[in-house]
Amino acid sequence: MEQDIGRLIAECIEHSGLNSRQVASRAGVSASTVHRILNGQVSPSVATLQNITAAAGLDLTMSAAPLAAPAAAAAARAILDEHYPAEVAADIDLWADRLDGWTDGDPVQIVEEAGGASGVLHRPGAVRLSGEATIGRLASAADTSGQRWALSGAAGLELPSFDEAVPRISVLWCEDPSAVRPLLSGGSLRPASAPHRTTVVIAAAEPDLFLGAFERDRVTYAAPIQIAIDAISVGGDAADRAREEIRTW
Repeated sequence: MEQDIGRLIAECIEHSGLNSRQVASRAGVSASTVHRILNGQVSPSVATLQNITAAAGLDLTMSAAPLAAPAAAAAARAILDEHYPAEVAADIDLWADRLDGWTDGDPVQIVEEAGGASGVLHRPGAVRLSGEATIGRLASAADTSGQRWALSGAAGLELPSFDEAVPRISVLWCEDPSAVRPLLSGGSLRPASAPHRTTVVIAAAEPDLFLGAFERDRVTYAAPIQIAIDAISVGGDAADRAREEIRTW
C-alpha cells in the first residue's frame, strides 16, 4: 500500500512541474515527510494526501473495490503450511499480522479470511471464462503454453476425471494468463459477463503458490490449502464445500 501511495504522489509531483520540496511547502508539510511518502516509508493520512495533491494541482478521489490481495493467501499459507518459506515479503508479513489479529490464530478462520481477501475473481489481468469445457481441455491448454500451472478452486475439491466437465468456479493458476487464453478460444468458453457467472478464472501465480502441488489423472492441482483458500475466494457452492472440508483438518 505504501509503495502504491508513493507512486501516486510521485506522479502528482511530476504533473505539477514543481519539485518535491516546492510541493511540500505548498501543502504545509515537511520535505522529509514527502520524501518518506515517496519511498514508501510512511502511511500518510487522507488529509495529508489531499493537501499534497491539491498543492500539485490535482484533486484526490477515493473509491472502494473488492479486495484482491495475493499476499493474503500467501500469508495464510505462511502461517499454516509448514512447506511454505519462512522468510516472506513485507506485504505478506503485513497480511499475516492482520489474519492473526482477525482470527486469534484459528486455522479455519485464517483460511476463511484469506479466501475473502485474496479475491482471485477480481485480480488485475485475470481472465474470466464461462461456458463448458473438460478438465482435459484446460490441462492441455496449460501444458501447451509451456509454463507452470495448477488447477484449484472447485476443480481441486472435486478432482474430476480428465474427460469430465470443469466444475464452477474453478481456478487455473499459471505464470501468464494471456498465454493460455488464446489456447482456449473457440468452443463454448467465452468471456464471462460478470464474476459470478464464471466457470474458470485464469490468474497469474507467484512461484511459491505452486509449492505442494500434486498430480492426478494427468492434471496438476494446487496444494490442498491453496485449493481451500481459492474455493472460498470464488464463493458459491465451492466455498460451502471448502468450509466443510477445512473443518475436518
